[in-house]
Amino acid sequence: MAADTTTGSMMLHRTRIEPLGRCMEANSCLKIDLDSLAHNVSSIRSLCSPEVHFCAVLKSNGYGLGAAAVAPTLIEAGASMVAVFSPWEAEPLLDLGVPVLVLMPVRTHDLSPRILMAINQEQVQFVVHDLNHAQELDEVARRLAARISIHVKIDTGLHRGGCDPCQASSLIEGVQRAPGLKLAGVMTHFADAATSDSMTSTQMQRLLQVIDSLHEELPAQTIIHAAGTCGMLRGPAFHGDMVRIGLGWTGHLTPRAEELRPRLKGSLHPAVSWTSRIALVRHVAAGEPVGYGGRWVASRPTRIGMIPVGYGDGYPHDAAHPSDGGGALCVGLGEDHDESMLAAPVIGAVNMDQIAIDLTDAPDSIQEGSSITLVSSCASSPCSLEALSKRLGRPPHALLVQIQGHIPRTYVKGRQQEPDRLSSVAAKSARILG
Repeated sequence: MAADTTTGSMMLHRTRIEPLGRCMEANSCLKIDLDSLAHNVSSIRSLCSPEVHFCAVLKSNGYGLGAAAVAPTLIEAGASMVAVFSPWEAEPLLDLGVPVLVLMPVRTHDLSPRILMAINQEQVQFVVHDLNHAQELDEVARRLAARISIHVKIDTGLHRGGCDPCQASSLIEGVQRAPGLKLAGVMTHFADAATSDSMTSTQMQRLLQVIDSLHEELPAQTIIHAAGTCGMLRGPAFHGDMVRIGLGWTGHLTPRAEELRPRLKGSLHPAVSWTSRIALVRHVAAGEPVGYGGRWVASRPTRIGMIPVGYGDGYPHDAAHPSDGGGALCVGLGEDHDESMLAAPVIGAVNMDQIAIDLTDAPDSIQEGSSITLVSSCASSPCSLEALSKRLGRPPHALLVQIQGHIPRTYVKGRQQEPDRLSSVAAKSARILG
């Protein structure tokens, strides 16, 4: 695949697609494996009926991975729609050949000239939350002599937008009567599909009651959708006509959804790794404090490695003192997927642009310039995204979107991997030093 460089307010500072690409000129690099993304889409689609559509959710610039860079792979793998929160997020995705669904309650002042053009070209669809909202979009459509495809959102329990179920019939009928609107879908959003089967079932039942009451009046092509990644894993009863997959396509589940993992037919492949290098090695004597506030004190003569990444880059500020009360987070000593990679703990306070790690027990070969892995794509690594998420008490996507846009993203395609084998080896060989 040819290199692709894109700039813009909603885009990454740099987008490169290259086989086994490296970011040698930067302090750190986020690497996204496109083959893993494609595998994850296929794995999730295998759990659904062939008639069920796959909508790839690309909010917050594709969870920080670069929406415009990953979307073609997701579409090629089977996504027939993409979803974003705002019209501004939609703009870079409008020419990909699939509809872009905008989830926020869009008002007239939110519509840029590019979005208005996309309405005319039927490239963009909108979620409607109430009748006033629908009427406002109808006026826009009539001024453009166009019809806007609308998804009516019903609030079945999340209470984060959408109409009350008792108002759904009148809203849907209002959309169907509006000359500038076309009913494309009816949807809801689950509140706790990760852990609550009963709540999720109740919400789905509320949605279906509305659908059943209007069944003869709904166009045959109306898409009924509710499930995200966790809802999809709860089974076909929740799939409707389309599933909206966000975290799943990255190769991860939230730690709260561990009970659902066995429902996957095969493993998801974590697609993201974040790597850097040791910039400086220093020695401190026993009894010496390290870092702001001196919260970490060397209990022995200690060799310290400085990594040029900090909370200003998106590395967790609480890495040395996670919320679970356990030891500090670790980084991997070596390239991601190195079968013999050791792990070293973060020590002292995380700075804006650097962290310190304890190299005392590391081999002498670990020196200035040595590669380190901040986030590993090996599922069993102590610095995998899900391991960090569990330790910090924050969902994986919350960690991903914190990684700042100035960190170069490299998109790898065509690399031969055996993730299951490497995860098994890593589980046996990974050892935390210190």
